[in-house]
Amino acid sequence: MAHTEQSIDTLISISGTLASINLALVAILAAKTSIDHVEVAADDFFLFSSLGFLFVVVLGYLAQKNQGSANANRLVSISEWIFSGSLAATVIGAVLMVYSAV
Repeated sequence: MAHTEQSIDTLISISGTLASINLALVAILAAKTSIDHVEVAADDFFLFSSLGFLFVVVLGYLAQKNQGSANANRLVSISEWIFSGSLAATVIGAVLMVYSAV
């Protein structure tokens, strides 16, 4: 699959936004007076997914700087995989949050 400059820009933008949202969720969970085991697990999922999204931002930036080289395509592929994993971790964290609220 050919990667365009616009797809890299979109990936960086979305990753930055999702990293911010996940860090806000971590802060909200940390502000609670009592946290059960499920919420601790959700907190960890949100934290690690935010770190993954931040890595995607860095890798996307490096891919933009090295555009046209073989390394750029590899960086974009790696960032897409990390993005997918981080998005899955966010969904798992959200499911755990809903589970703990029920």
